[in-house]
Amino acid sequence: MKKSAFTLIELLVVIAIIAVLAGIALPVFNKVMERSKATNCASNLRQLGIGVAAYLNDNDGQMFPKAGAGGAEVISWPITLQSKYVSNWKVFRSPFDKVSGARPDVQKAPNVPVSYGINVNCFGVNESKFVSPSQLIVMAPSMTPGKEMNFTGTSETNPPLMMPAGGGTSKLGTHSGRTQINALYADTHVSTLSYRQFSLTEDEEGLKQWWPEGVKAEEKP
Repeated sequence: MKKSAFTLIELLVVIAIIAVLAGIALPVFNKVMERSKATNCASNLRQLGIGVAAYLNDNDGQMFPKAGAGGAEVISWPITLQSKYVSNWKVFRSPFDKVSGARPDVQKAPNVPVSYGINVNCFGVNESKFVSPSQLIVMAPSMTPGKEMNFTGTSETNPPLMMPAGGGTSKLGTHSGRTQINALYADTHVSTLSYRQFSLTEDEEGLKQWWPEGVKAEEKP
């Protein structure tokens, strides 16, 4: 009895079907992985937010000092938080942070990669001056502007979160085609918002979002 076998045409058809199925499955898999990273990033921010709240409670509501404040050496906010409030260094590392060559991937100080930054306008400010805690961004992933998602913070550098350039740039976030980003607010809630919203700094909502007292420092009476 003659054994049946796949012909070349049948093999090519099977290969083509597998290729089509893989082409459909891969984007779905990538989206699932990205959503998982975004969820993990939000979880990191929540844990850091709990740590910040505990730190403020222990320090009469005074936020971390800015590096070089008063001419004295300042212990960075990541080292301060990790020493007492958030012990796991992995929480300080965003799942979107691939770690550049300038930031060795070690898990002990010094030079532990830190992906998040504190709103540069919040350093040294007492939380009693936060006029809109539910709208004020305190922390978010901190990247250098540019096409590539490049993180540069380390445990010793007191990483700041610089205000985005105005104009509502829409693709400098961490996920959803870089159109979205997670942020920790002064009332400790974490939210995912569009980068366009995140980057608004000039209108009334933008001022409340980036300035503790709801107005620019030079505009305070």
